[in-house]
Amino acid sequence: MEKMTKKEKKEARKQEWQEKLKKQEQNSKLKKFGIWTTVAIVLIAAVYGLLQIANSPQTTNTSSSKLPEITKDDPKTGSSSAKVTLVEYSDFQCPACAAYYPMVKQLLSEYNGKIYFVYRYFPLTATHQNAMISSLAAYAANLQGKFWEMHDMLFQTQNSWASSPKARETFIGYAKKLDLDIDKFKTDLESDRGKNFINDTYSKGLAIGVNSTPTFFLNGVKIQNPRTYDDFKNLILNELNKK
Repeated sequence: MEKMTKKEKKEARKQEWQEKLKKQEQNSKLKKFGIWTTVAIVLIAAVYGLLQIANSPQTTNTSSSKLPEITKDDPKTGSSSAKVTLVEYSDFQCPACAAYYPMVKQLLSEYNGKIYFVYRYFPLTATHQNAMISSLAAYAANLQGKFWEMHDMLFQTQNSWASSPKARETFIGYAKKLDLDIDKFKTDLESDRGKNFINDTYSKGLAIGVNSTPTFFLNGVKIQNPRTYDDFKNLILNELNKK
């Protein structure tokens, strides 16, 4: 058997080392390819999941708590026999509530007679300094049959009184514009009856999972807040089209 020369051995070792290095590089590339493939699959799945959530119908929560019955003292408009009942827990000083106000108003106009709308007081007194007094202003106006007029005025002028230390005086001015009995309005504005009713509505709201404003219940079921008017409209239409 012929022996390899030193030069041949050296060349063989060099080739062996190069082959080993080449295999290591290939293995490294395959490993990296596998990692990036996995990452890509995960990202695609995540994006797909987000798109599915974004495009899916806005579903209700799974809370089994029953919405409190509508009473004679709850501000409401429309027919109780309407196919759709929309209940809103709201705070007059809440900016988000003011943003949804024209949306709800448009719905009630477009589907006049088809929606029974109920407003429920949910003043966030821990964050909004005039949340309670504005609720009381609406409550006092309701006792004189002018809730919705005061409701509209409060939301339309929210920025002018939200941080005012003289909100009470502002609301008395609104009562004058609505031709209310001012003495009665002032009395009702300070009444324990009003505060107790609002606090009771608030407590019952907490009991069924209301923790922010606005919170809407559509035919007794809590819904995710629609992002646009069309989204809100579609929810209403879904209920109207049910057999």
